[in-house]
Amino acid sequence: MLKKVDHGCLLPWTSKKGANDKLNDVQPIFVPRDYQIEMLNRAKKENTIVMMPTGTGKTFVAVLLIKHYIHQIMTDPWKGPCNENSNCGNGFCSCGDKNWKRTFFLVNQVTLVSQQKRVLERHTGVSVGEYSGSHSRSIDTWHKNTWFNEFKYHQILVMTTEIFKNLLSTGILKTEHVNVLVLDECHHAKENHSMAAVMRDFWNPSKPHGRVLGLTASVIDKKKVGGRAELQSSIEKLQTILNSRLVTPLEFVNKIKDVQLPDPSIHAFKPGQYANELSGITENLCETINAHSLKSLNDEERSTYHHIKKIVTAIPVIISEVGIDGLQCLLQDDRGLIAEINNYLANCHVSPRWNNDGILEECLTHRIGKTVLKQLECLKKAVKCIIDECREVRMSVKFYELLKYILRLQHESHEEDTEAPRIIVFIERRRVVIAMHKYLCKLRREVEGCANLKVCYVLGGTTGSGSKEDDDSKLSDFEVKDLQAIKKQQEQALIDFREGKYNILLATSVVEEGLDIPACNIVIRYDFPQTYRAYVQSRGRARKRPAKFVFFMKETEINEKKDLLKRFNDIEMLLREYASDMSPRDDHEDNDDECDYNTLIPPLEVEGTGAKVTATLAIQRLNFYCSQLPKDEYTDVMPSDYTIDNIYGFKTTITLPKLCPLKQSVEGDYMKNKKLAKMSAAMKTLEALYLADELTDTLLPKFRQKEANTLLIKSEDGRSITVDEKLKIPSVLWRQDLKQTPGKFYLYSIRLSLKPDDPNFSEYFEQGRDHRVACFGILCKQKQPEFPLFTVFPRFGTVTVNIQFEREIDVPIHVLQSYYWFQEVLFTHLLRLKHFVKCSESNFKSYFVLPLTWKSKGLQFRSSHNKSCYLDIDSRFIAQLQKQWDFDNNHWIYGNMPDDLEKCLDSVIFAAYNYEDHADNQNISKALYAVIRISEKTAKDQLKSGPSKSDTSDPSRTHEEYYLEERNIKLQFPWKNLLECRYVTNTYTFLRNDASKQFKKRGVEFRVGEVHVVHPFPSSLWSQATCLPSILWRIETFCLSQELTVAAYGGFNHNITILASHRDKYFHEETDNLLARLRRDLEYKGAIDWFETLHCITHKACGESYNLERLEFLGDRFLKFVSTLYYFRTMPDKHEGWLSKYRSEMISNQNLAVRSCKEIRLARYVLHKKINPGNGWIPPCFLPTHTLNKLREAEKTVESVSKEALEYFQCLHDSTVANIEVPQNYLDEIKIYKAAQLNLEVGLFLRAPSNDSRYSDALDKMCEIIPKDLLQDLGPKDIADSMEALLGLCVAKYGYRKGVDLLDRIKVTTFQAKNGAEPDKLNDHLYEPTPVSQISTLNPVAVRLARLRCENSNLRKVEEAIGYKFKEPLYLLEALTHASFAEIDACYQRLEFLGDAVLDVLMVFHIYEDHPEYDQGQMTDLLSSLVCNTTLSKVCTTLQLHKSLLYDSPELYNVLAGFFMNFENDQLKQWCEDLSLERVFANTVDGDTPDKIPTINLDNKVVQAPKLLGDLVESVIGAIYLDCDEDILRVYEIIWPWFEPFYSSFSKDLPRNPKAIINQLYAGALKKSIVAYPGDHYRSIATVSISIRNEDDQNKTTTYNFKTIGRDRETAMEVSYGRALHFHKKFLAKK
Repeated sequence: MLKKVDHGCLLPWTSKKGANDKLNDVQPIFVPRDYQIEMLNRAKKENTIVMMPTGTGKTFVAVLLIKHYIHQIMTDPWKGPCNENSNCGNGFCSCGDKNWKRTFFLVNQVTLVSQQKRVLERHTGVSVGEYSGSHSRSIDTWHKNTWFNEFKYHQILVMTTEIFKNLLSTGILKTEHVNVLVLDECHHAKENHSMAAVMRDFWNPSKPHGRVLGLTASVIDKKKVGGRAELQSSIEKLQTILNSRLVTPLEFVNKIKDVQLPDPSIHAFKPGQYANELSGITENLCETINAHSLKSLNDEERSTYHHIKKIVTAIPVIISEVGIDGLQCLLQDDRGLIAEINNYLANCHVSPRWNNDGILEECLTHRIGKTVLKQLECLKKAVKCIIDECREVRMSVKFYELLKYILRLQHESHEEDTEAPRIIVFIERRRVVIAMHKYLCKLRREVEGCANLKVCYVLGGTTGSGSKEDDDSKLSDFEVKDLQAIKKQQEQALIDFREGKYNILLATSVVEEGLDIPACNIVIRYDFPQTYRAYVQSRGRARKRPAKFVFFMKETEINEKKDLLKRFNDIEMLLREYASDMSPRDDHEDNDDECDYNTLIPPLEVEGTGAKVTATLAIQRLNFYCSQLPKDEYTDVMPSDYTIDNIYGFKTTITLPKLCPLKQSVEGDYMKNKKLAKMSAAMKTLEALYLADELTDTLLPKFRQKEANTLLIKSEDGRSITVDEKLKIPSVLWRQDLKQTPGKFYLYSIRLSLKPDDPNFSEYFEQGRDHRVACFGILCKQKQPEFPLFTVFPRFGTVTVNIQFEREIDVPIHVLQSYYWFQEVLFTHLLRLKHFVKCSESNFKSYFVLPLTWKSKGLQFRSSHNKSCYLDIDSRFIAQLQKQWDFDNNHWIYGNMPDDLEKCLDSVIFAAYNYEDHADNQNISKALYAVIRISEKTAKDQLKSGPSKSDTSDPSRTHEEYYLEERNIKLQFPWKNLLECRYVTNTYTFLRNDASKQFKKRGVEFRVGEVHVVHPFPSSLWSQATCLPSILWRIETFCLSQELTVAAYGGFNHNITILASHRDKYFHEETDNLLARLRRDLEYKGAIDWFETLHCITHKACGESYNLERLEFLGDRFLKFVSTLYYFRTMPDKHEGWLSKYRSEMISNQNLAVRSCKEIRLARYVLHKKINPGNGWIPPCFLPTHTLNKLREAEKTVESVSKEALEYFQCLHDSTVANIEVPQNYLDEIKIYKAAQLNLEVGLFLRAPSNDSRYSDALDKMCEIIPKDLLQDLGPKDIADSMEALLGLCVAKYGYRKGVDLLDRIKVTTFQAKNGAEPDKLNDHLYEPTPVSQISTLNPVAVRLARLRCENSNLRKVEEAIGYKFKEPLYLLEALTHASFAEIDACYQRLEFLGDAVLDVLMVFHIYEDHPEYDQGQMTDLLSSLVCNTTLSKVCTTLQLHKSLLYDSPELYNVLAGFFMNFENDQLKQWCEDLSLERVFANTVDGDTPDKIPTINLDNKVVQAPKLLGDLVESVIGAIYLDCDEDILRVYEIIWPWFEPFYSSFSKDLPRNPKAIINQLYAGALKKSIVAYPGDHYRSIATVSISIRNEDDQNKTTTYNFKTIGRDRETAMEVSYGRALHFHKKFLAKK
């Protein structure tokens, strides 16, 4: 078997699979409660009798103890000397080990053998054998070799006590080979019971033997209830017999935390006369059966006679307990009373026989049986007569009361809409149970009100209890066959009751003890319990809250039964004194009142909160704290203690788990008994934890407490994010007073260069034909940054935009009016942007867009050939347009078509018959055409198609015929040439290269000149104007980006001195290697282009050709890396759970959003919404129509308010005026006025100068009156992603140090600063000396032992495997130490936390540089493939790190063994070399077939590589990083060969996880869900369902459900997807 090796690893990985055959799958789903750990700690110290109420988990205490000693049972039993080894019997040869041990679990009931075997097998992971009298062969006659094989193949043996006693008595087993002996229901160990015999005759305390653990719910096992003194005597006797100490959890002294036992209640009823007509028949039956005694019968007849007598005596009881109907059910049933007696009489021992004389002889029992049968037939007829004639009440008073009570409970649950009650009714006699079951089933069928009575039953005689109290326990051999079938049926009844198929369970005493029925909340004792054990165990069955425990009794019995209940209560109080720390066995221990506790041990109190922990609660609170420490299923996190006893008294020392930051043991004060000593130590430990900031001010574990979220996004002045952030208007264009004097402006030209895609596009785009306008320009009040060349993409080609600063000019105020007019004409009447109104009085988006022309010495030119030319505002063009504008009617004055069609070139025309529609400019953009050239065709030519695409005219007609017939227009000059025209677009979203693909291109159209009129605006300028919304939006985003660049990166100190300690170790020259930027000592000089910053604020949702995702991917991992280093350094005493918690808070979206908004106002720059400049962008000098209407409504409302209402309003806001009464009509008016006043302030804010902050609150209100489609509402994640992108850009440009500076600039650690203190700076900690190993901080003795362990050859092998020799080997030792390894008070978790971040940042920077073509999704897929547990586990196995792992956990042993048992011979090596990303082993899911897809429980089936293997790799990486003085490039050189094969393979064929593949293959036919596992909130059920339509019938579908149960939700879902993928490849892909 598997043996413990020298270096502490329980599993020798060199073993082959054959050596592991005894090792089953472990299922560590049980999470022990505090009191179970308490019992375990006691059982580890001495032989113990654990006394806990039914349902509190006694069996799991045994499981915990067995697992604690499990390493002692993993060797084979020695079968004698062999020739293989001179030291035979030491465990290293095939003949076994002389010191072999096995664990034995003894039970009293045959049924419990299988049940306890399943529990142990499920939770220990080793092989468990079961042995009982029902074994296929006579187990008493087994040979020693047979038992030897059982001991060889099973590590735990569950058997009845009698079998175990026989093993000892025959010498097959010796007590020194017993590892743990568990005695279930050990209260039976009295007098001549087998348990008592084992302990008395074979268990010699002077000889070596294993640990004894007794389990019981009560030490009373008598019918008569004795007093307190008798009980105490019984306890002492039991302790003496078992050589053990009886304990019960301290927590049970008051109330049980997890199982709240109900208080007993009494339901009394009045007795009455009943069934008088049957009394004569029943008396005759009893006389018949009592006329003979057992002495008159031979031994062969006694058993049958006894059973017949039990039937007869049960009849009066059935009548009184159930009623006549119940009796009839048993008399008429084919398997009822009559049939039962016939079966007994058919027994060969009592049936008539032919004697030697040929005479048929009949024995006495047979004659009695025949007489009884005749009387039963009479009784049957009498019962039928009574029922038919309704001469008697058909149910007894007691049963009637029971039925009423149950129906009332069901009615109340229905009325309160709560879960229906689950009821167990305990009845003494089994035949009463059967009669009641049949009668209730009959009522359910026949009575509507009883329809919800779903009844099942369980009988003691069929469950193998064999108790003397059971009235039918002595069964004949004739009945065995039938009873086996009944037993299976009733076992199924128990299962159905647990699952809720039945809501009432009728039972004899079998359910009181041992069987698990957790769903019950009502227990009814139909018969009063005869023993305290029956009382406490039946009471313990009511375990689901709220629970009731009810006694049914006659009113005349109340006083007597109350006395018995009081005695039961006295017994319970006595038993509570045997709590684990309150046992009366110790003469030094006294019973102190609670007030004495608080006097001797002052409570721990916190001023201000009122929190208080008293001495009696100290131990419980300490256990609760430890239970909340982060742990895996392989680690015990409960505290340990030891107590000394000397002349000063008792003193306890408590040692906390290694995951607790408090490493020192805590001593209590000297006390007069052990209980007080432990309380004192626990109280002082809590004080130390509170001072160490491990407990909150409410004295609860701080690690698990959810703190109030104080991270609220606020801007600098404390306001929430407002409209200036949402509108994305740069400061240089925001609220500038264009009318302010002096009128100094900055002029910028917008020069366009077209690369046409449309061959029909006019050549007049860049230079008009009949005008001298060169381009458009921007006139603004502040100087803009230098803009790069950029492109927009109208549907007619690609336009390159060049924004150039021309000059600074002064503009007279009187000229501005014409500029405002041009703004209105351009955006409202030309581009026809809807829902906006020009507003010259408001300072909102403040700049002009104007036509520019070339000038020189006051003259205008068409081009800039003259060197002295410059671009200036074309006031002449504006004036010319004004001449063609009807100011009275506010529309254009259109021109007639000239006779010379050449003059129409570069013009925009539309049909004259639509002139009325165009007069008010409402439909001007629907039918506009730009003239391209003069066609050779005339109106005499055929149409071929209508004049427009919408016309469906006869193409054979001519243009002349068309206009005459369709428009009733006779052409005057049909011989004139037609005009070739193109359609003028009314769509202006040209930001993206694919924008033109969204619009259907229209071909050339031929128009008849004489029926059209000419628009004043030339088509060349019109074409340029259509690009303006996209161009201006791009300019505004450029300005935002430039502002953010200054805010985020401006003012960096580029002269940070390189650390002296690193000067000689690192190179200092500049390098282009991106990974080198992670070096702490390197500086990179240069400036960040603000166009790169634009990437950082542009989300993918914007639809741009660039976005933040790659940089955000880089910055996210760098932030994780820096925060990991920060907390690793600043919290050297905190466990990994604390570090992860604080890191997650620092890197959280909420924290990043808060800090970046507060310090650099990042929210006002972030773009995360696709913009349509045609309707989602506000033109300059405009306001949304909705906003302006709201402002005007507010002005009118304020003006309409009466003078009296204003006076009242002022009085209400005047602090000197008190107790003023306002009439109701004025209150309504004041309310309207206040709402309007807020909007009015918005108007005042817009009119105020930009430096006027009086109306800053108006920004909040303004956000409400701007249409939502014009705003960009941001969430914390949107802002945090941009912040991470800024950080990624900073690191990529400047390196590590500048990235840290940026984080300090936004004060990222502010969230943990207390009481307004200055936040911690990362720069103050990240350059300190490298932290030492945790092991080096231990006491000198522990450090010396650790260094001795470092000399072990296993660590040297690890160094050879990883290719690095440690300068400080303690780092490596810490990286290979699991938390369960008790010898070293440190573990790898902190190093794993560090190594995870180091690995992540190295892989991310490598991927970013090596694959510039990858988007974020591809980079994430590649990264997740490289650092996933499957890849890391292969690396770990290749390096064989697991062979040097130090651990002492049986559960971990089983998980690792279960994993490596999946491989045979060279399969493990092949798996490591397999570069695929198959997470779920195909051979572990072979059971998934189309016919059956079983549910997989990850707790007992290893289908993936254990996470611990991946954790080992990360912890070793963390150790290397620290040992090489945090030279991250050195770490990269060491670990890259581990990952390079995977990287090369994954880069060629980017892996996709099963989830992505299945989601794509079965989109629309896939469902997934994760739900909590019923009854176990620690586990979840992840389901992936695939529905496939049948090929033959498309209306029918076949659904395949892949269910996986696991502790981790994500892992369970991943396995379900992996199974679905395997299933697809094997079965569905073929279809």
